Amino acid sequence: MENRKERKTTTVKDIAVKAGVSIGTVSRALAGEKGMRSAIRKNIIEIASRLNYHPNLRARGLVSKKIDVIGVIIPHTSEFVFSNPYYSEILKGIAQKVREKGLYLLLSFAGEESYARMYQHGLAAGLIVLGNRMDDPRIDEAIQLKVPLLLIPGYSPPRPIHSIDANNSMGAFLAVEHLIQQGHQRIGFINGSLNSKFSVERLKGFREALRKNRLPILENLIYESDFTQEGSYAGMKKLLALPQPPTAVFIINDYCALGALNAAKELGFRIPKDISVVGFGNFPFSYMTGPPLTTVQIPFQKIGGEATEMLSKIIQREKIRVKHPVLPVELVIRESTARVA
Repeated sequence: MENRKERKTTTVKDIAVKAGVSIGTVSRALAGEKGMRSAIRKNIIEIASRLNYHPNLRARGLVSKKIDVIGVIIPHTSEFVFSNPYYSEILKGIAQKVREKGLYLLLSFAGEESYARMYQHGLAAGLIVLGNRMDDPRIDEAIQLKVPLLLIPGYSPPRPIHSIDANNSMGAFLAVEHLIQQGHQRIGFINGSLNSKFSVERLKGFREALRKNRLPILENLIYESDFTQEGSYAGMKKLLALPQPPTAVFIINDYCALGALNAAKELGFRIPKDISVVGFGNFPFSYMTGPPLTTVQIPFQKIGGEATEMLSKIIQREKIRVKHPVLPVELVIRESTARVA
């Protein structure tokens, strides 16, 4: 049976004692520095392997002033993440910036465990939480433990923790104003859950567009869903079953819009002749829906790249001028919207 001493994490000091050399010599040997006798280097490497030594990347980064690993935590199931292009598009931007900076990327799909654990175990020098809920206590815990941290999308209104996102309110405003310009007055909104910054801010933009154009905000035309295609499918069926259904519907994102489009078609509604539909995101598939989807363009990869750049500065304690950058969006008009009949 192993004793405690045998189970403890091996350190550079342990290797130095076994090899009969200084800690500095061990560090230089493991780092591959030149100017060392090959026999000494070989002996140190063999001892490190025998003792199952693994370097603490965070500690090594603090000593060398170099960041090695960026951690990305997505607080959803892997099944949900891999089916929703939002995450893959953001991750493309993160991965590209990580490659440019010569770093490593560690991805985790969190269950109920602490976000801080990845940092505390020395697996990553800092963390990006992607798709955070605004009511997640694990973020507050990470802040209290002084974990270098950045959120996508963050909070609404912003809190004193770095975040980055696109302009959700403006995007929703542009989408709804487009529908109003097409003559629509009964406009529905299939939203996401209200513990998300996306939902809160896009609902705000939806309401602002109606108010600006002096149209009533009809609460029965606003449906709170759960960011799934199934939820949006159910929401669209509920809205279209109303005695006075909407003539247009704005959907929280393009992924959810797929479910809403299917529901409308099953009920015999022609798009856009009978009902116009607008999404949000301009995901890669959005121009291939039937009909091609009018939507709001989000600069996903830019968000991911800038998030990585910001986190690098946070880790190295560099000054960040804008703590909550909001990137611009634009409306992409396709065939899923038309003038009201």
